[in-house]
Amino acid sequence: MQPSDAGKWLPIGLDRETGLITLRSVDGVVAIEAACTLEANGRTCRLGDSGGPLVSAQTDPGAGLRYDVDLPEQVTCSLLLSLSEDSRTVLISLSIENEGSAPVRLGRCTLLHVGEGVGGVTLAGDDGEAVYLACTGTTSHTTVRRAAEDGEPCMSRSLLHIVGHGAGRALHLGFTNLGGQTTFGTFTYGPRGIGSLDAVCDFEGFELPPGARVSAGPLMVEALPDLHASLHHWADRVAQTHRPTIWPKTPGGWLGWAWVDAFNSERYEDVLIRNCEAIRRRLPGVDIEYVWVSIGNIKDGMPGNWLQWDTDTFPHGHEWLVQRLGEMGYKLGLWCGAFWLTSCLSELWDEMEDAMLTKDGKPVVALPEWKYGAAGRMKREDRPWITALDPTHPKTKAFLTEVFETYRQWGVRYYMIDFLHAISGSTPGDILYDGYHDKTVVKGPELLRTGLRIVREAAGPETYLLSSSGPTFQNVGFMDACRVGNDYGEGRAINPESYFYPATFVINSAGFWTSHRHASDNMAAAYFTHRKLYVNDSGNVMTVDKPIPVCEAQIAATIFGLSGGPVMLGDDIDRIAEERLALIRKVFPRTPEIATPVDLFDRPAPDYPRVFHQHVTADWGEWDVVGVLNYEDDPLVLPIALDRLGLGGGQYRLWELWNEQYLGTITGELRAVVPPRSARLYRLAAAGEAPAVLSTDMHVLQGKVELSEVRWDEETMTLSGTATRPPGEVGSLYLIAPRGFRVRDPRRLWVAKDAAEQVLIVRLQLAFGDEPVQWRVGFAPLDAPFDQETMDLA
Repeated sequence: MQPSDAGKWLPIGLDRETGLITLRSVDGVVAIEAACTLEANGRTCRLGDSGGPLVSAQTDPGAGLRYDVDLPEQVTCSLLLSLSEDSRTVLISLSIENEGSAPVRLGRCTLLHVGEGVGGVTLAGDDGEAVYLACTGTTSHTTVRRAAEDGEPCMSRSLLHIVGHGAGRALHLGFTNLGGQTTFGTFTYGPRGIGSLDAVCDFEGFELPPGARVSAGPLMVEALPDLHASLHHWADRVAQTHRPTIWPKTPGGWLGWAWVDAFNSERYEDVLIRNCEAIRRRLPGVDIEYVWVSIGNIKDGMPGNWLQWDTDTFPHGHEWLVQRLGEMGYKLGLWCGAFWLTSCLSELWDEMEDAMLTKDGKPVVALPEWKYGAAGRMKREDRPWITALDPTHPKTKAFLTEVFETYRQWGVRYYMIDFLHAISGSTPGDILYDGYHDKTVVKGPELLRTGLRIVREAAGPETYLLSSSGPTFQNVGFMDACRVGNDYGEGRAINPESYFYPATFVINSAGFWTSHRHASDNMAAAYFTHRKLYVNDSGNVMTVDKPIPVCEAQIAATIFGLSGGPVMLGDDIDRIAEERLALIRKVFPRTPEIATPVDLFDRPAPDYPRVFHQHVTADWGEWDVVGVLNYEDDPLVLPIALDRLGLGGGQYRLWELWNEQYLGTITGELRAVVPPRSARLYRLAAAGEAPAVLSTDMHVLQGKVELSEVRWDEETMTLSGTATRPPGEVGSLYLIAPRGFRVRDPRRLWVAKDAAEQVLIVRLQLAFGDEPVQWRVGFAPLDAPFDQETMDLA
């Protein structure tokens, strides 16, 4: 077998005698024999085991094989199997048709089923240490876990990605159509490897009308030696199915809940305006476009009062606010739990009572107690509760259309659409409902997407929609961005019932639900969807001011700098310490690329991915940036093989941003040393024979956005370039000169000799105005005579 054959499948088919789908890799490492089953009217039927004839039809070469079978309940199924041109991807789907005269209630369709006495899965060389990406498909904490954890069945939503390090394979089963049924994969694992395996589309009791047809799948199956590749392939195929429009710009904005309480200690309007003014004054030229108002704009803070403006918190009204923000160059953004309705809004409640999702004939309880705004001042026994509106009901569509079309007329251009778990009904933590208006819609993703379509169409294509608190994958095509993690960096109002009380922010715990661990874990677990399905919002709010320790503020800047996602500022910019303001500047302008979690499958929970790598390219050069996170109380010493970063066997100059330290020339391995509760951000560039840029202190990517040109002129021995930063900023450019060089004119430079390598580290300070800065540094051979008369005075 040639190495290029690794991951290829032999021709696929269905064994006519056993009725099992057979998948075998060319190299014999992976083999799967599995049944396909369908639950109809409460009875589970296995294709090829119904006693009826099994007909095989070869269609055109690109479509693969079709197997037709008649099942009980007058259901006809067509099982479709296809193999990609490169033989590395299998696609499986099932077409289901009701040929009877009565509806057929569908349950689980299992496209691949391996169980006791049914088929089997082989990973040759498996060492019993397999791990899997346990996708929740939501904003909740997502990690890589050990496959044998607690001996319980392992489950993952929408895609099942099992990594057998001993086998050198990642077995991937991913559903590429996320708009229909609830999809998930389960498996069990023990000393003999994978014992059972199911890839499921769950119709959850959907009634298929007579003469109607519905499909399950496609399911993508791969088993590649590149442990990350199938995750990208899956996202690419999902994008081909749903064709999302990816928001071209990575947003920046302000929320500011960390150190101000706009509900109890200051009026929300005052806090907002003084911070907006401070941003333009203290962060001139930094691209902060949106201002996110959360809850305070709606009357009494009650979900459902979307068009009732709260004049206590914003006394000048919405027209004045939109105009004032526009004058300062901002767009208004709002929080909106679009499908929520508060029980105390009696008139609206009565109007919408037949347009609510129900459970056992009663409106579902989406939240048993609402405690913000006016509700927070009530006795607990008097506080309202919240239900969920049914997106399939015409009243809900009319209501939400009016809300978002009105907001659009007002000039609102940003939303965080929150608590979508209230209507998704199929992922962990969802509100379970059994009653809704339009039963032609499948419960779960299809009902959710019905609601998202209403919001998308009414809000308009020019409006940025961010989803939160609920599903992620299923939002593809309707949301511009998805919160893929928790409320990182957020503060809370001073409320005695909050854990934050009597503070507004929590520090010194990386594992706290608003802190670093959830953000970086979820960023790692979903990185392959970024800018393929939507913009990944894994960071949400960047908060860095004192009394946050400087090392933890640097962690936040590292995560945001490598995430490729939006930044909402959480600090009081009017009062923030100048040195912490400098940290904010280092993550602007936003760059779209997301870093790869190099050790994602090396560190199953309770450990966490620590190494994030991004290859950086500019018009004038390329280099690599590696972020290393340490949330522990002890120092971390971590060797990182350069071949894991895709780097060859050459020599690389190593710089660390947060210490502003040259760490020498490395080959083969980066030895990261990270203090407790800290981050390190390394820059690696190939070592050359001429002076070169070593780093800057102006941006986390250290040269990509602030240096538009860098040129080395061999004849004049001059290194020069163009630098651009917002007016008023002052930054440092660090250069390195190999042995054998000296600086021709040391004036206005800081020149140091590295004791270990005898190279020169040169610092050049740049002050920025309205125009780009042209800089140059002349060099000379070390043995050339030093003559003050010939120094370069430019």
